[in-house]
Amino acid sequence: MRFAVFAGSATGSRTEYAALAAALGTTLARRGIGIVYGGGKVGLMGALADAALAAGGEVVGVMPKALVDKEIAHRGLTRLQVVEDMHRRKAAMADAADGFIALPGGAGTLEELFEAWTWQQLGLHTKPVALLGPSGFWQPLTELADHLVDTGFVRPAHRNLITGTDPEALLDAMARWQPPTPKWETPAQDATLDSVGWICVRDQRLLAVRTHGKDAFYLPGGKLEPGETPAQALARELREELGLACAPEQFAHAHTVEAPAHGRPGVRLRMHCYTGPAEGLPTPGAEIAELAWITAADSDRCAPALREVMARLGLAS
Repeated sequence: MRFAVFAGSATGSRTEYAALAAALGTTLARRGIGIVYGGGKVGLMGALADAALAAGGEVVGVMPKALVDKEIAHRGLTRLQVVEDMHRRKAAMADAADGFIALPGGAGTLEELFEAWTWQQLGLHTKPVALLGPSGFWQPLTELADHLVDTGFVRPAHRNLITGTDPEALLDAMARWQPPTPKWETPAQDATLDSVGWICVRDQRLLAVRTHGKDAFYLPGGKLEPGETPAQALARELREELGLACAPEQFAHAHTVEAPAHGRPGVRLRMHCYTGPAEGLPTPGAEIAELAWITAADSDRCAPALREVMARLGLAS
């Protein structure tokens, strides 16, 4: 698990801001939760990263090249990902995160916070968004959020920013959080997403992948691009995800399964599953956090569609 943390590049006017950033870094590391953040060595960002690294935690920085060139990048991180611009920075952080925490900061911190909150309302992600600060720091913002609810611009269910002053209590609240129904979706508007998946079984073990920001395993594969056949889409996904060379004409349809889409309330996934040869050794691509050969013992870590595939293959308990 990994949380995105938004934080100021300055330390602010009170020493308790940096102390709280360091406390969050230490707490996340001790809980085995990785950090993805803006990659800076300065301000609250630096205090957060230094504390987490000192406690043995994973810290991934994402920074546009222009800022790296200004020499504000932290050079002691677990990994520093250099991207082209701020838009790609925010997208990469969001993709890699299982939740979002905002520490005290300026306009950039607020921009990142509001984007994560907006995407949650729209159902673009189902991850908790939290505010951590000394007593009273976030009060003007939470009062504004209440005002937006009172004036009819934010639904009460979407006024679900988690707020706290203690890292331990905040993380406990994030663990209990449940996603709301997206803004433009109701239970009567269930959608079905079409995807493709590759079935590869060796020694009664099924190849599965987990992408960054997800807590469940899936079959290798993904969504179709416009104009693609399912076999072409699968060949492309296997090349991008696992570095495998595949010929679409050699794929054979095995099963089509339907199941609830993991982490997307009210959405169902229809997955067209194929078997077929591939050249090369599976090597996780940029979006893949973990590759595993799974058995029935791993079913509690699998998305519903993958569990259905395992059942059809006789691999589920």
